[in-house]
Amino acid sequence: MMKSHRLSAVLQAAVLALGLASAAQAETSLLDKYRAEGVTVGIAGYAPYGYKQPDGSFTGEQVEVVQHVLGEMGIDKIDYVAMDFGALIPSLVAGRIDLAAAGIYIRPERCEQVLFAEPTFGQGAAYVVKAGNPKGLKTFKDIAETDGAVLAVLAGGTEETLAKRDGVPDEKLLKVGDKAAGISAVMSGRADGFALSAFAIADIVRTAGDLIGVESSGSITEIAGEIYKGHGAIAFPKGQDEAALAAQMAFRDAFDGIQADYMSSGGYLEMAGAWGFTAADGPAKTMEELCAEGL
Repeated sequence: MMKSHRLSAVLQAAVLALGLASAAQAETSLLDKYRAEGVTVGIAGYAPYGYKQPDGSFTGEQVEVVQHVLGEMGIDKIDYVAMDFGALIPSLVAGRIDLAAAGIYIRPERCEQVLFAEPTFGQGAAYVVKAGNPKGLKTFKDIAETDGAVLAVLAGGTEETLAKRDGVPDEKLLKVGDKAAGISAVMSGRADGFALSAFAIADIVRTAGDLIGVESSGSITEIAGEIYKGHGAIAFPKGQDEAALAAQMAFRDAFDGIQADYMSSGGYLEMAGAWGFTAADGPAKTMEELCAEGL
């Protein structure tokens, strides 16, 4: 009997060692590939998460996280591809991009499709309205309860889900592909508001509010009677088979480790402060919690 227990323990140790070795090999394999070939990062093309500057370079809270972490990993070649927000997760699933840096909120249904790093922030929602807020719209419930009110949302975005959860019927939602289309809908009168994260709306108002004649509805932090805080994170593909999934998970875990050091060192907050992020906007939940019980 003693021999049997010893043999079992040895076998378990061997299996564990093989598992750790396989994970390390998977991570190294993908890391070597990215070091040699570079990575393609999908962005939605709007501040404060990821966007192209007039000089042709890319920046934003999520872009800067990617650049810092990948730089620490020895990955120097990063190609950014701007696309509609709703195309980001399908592009990860199809393998057209290697990462997505667009402040994608962690939600259970999204966790079934892609991998997420730990979130870097948590925040409320908001929407832009015409200057003076002629209809007095402040919340999603206001949209639902005001005759003729229409809210523009990114197709497939979290704000579409939030608005519906707070009672806005589908016929009152104008689904658009990007930020420019949403703002245009408000300015032309096709929509009374355009919803995004609170930070994204604050950035629109800060940089162009006076010029284009819009203002913020104010941060929305209660949805359907519950306190709301959306958590955004870098996303990774799962790959097409178990070996690819193991490699992606190992790479994601290595990414997470460096990101955690960046955030705890104060470097992240110093960087993100340029877009108005503060310590109060830090994550309130972990990726695991959000994948289990997010929006």
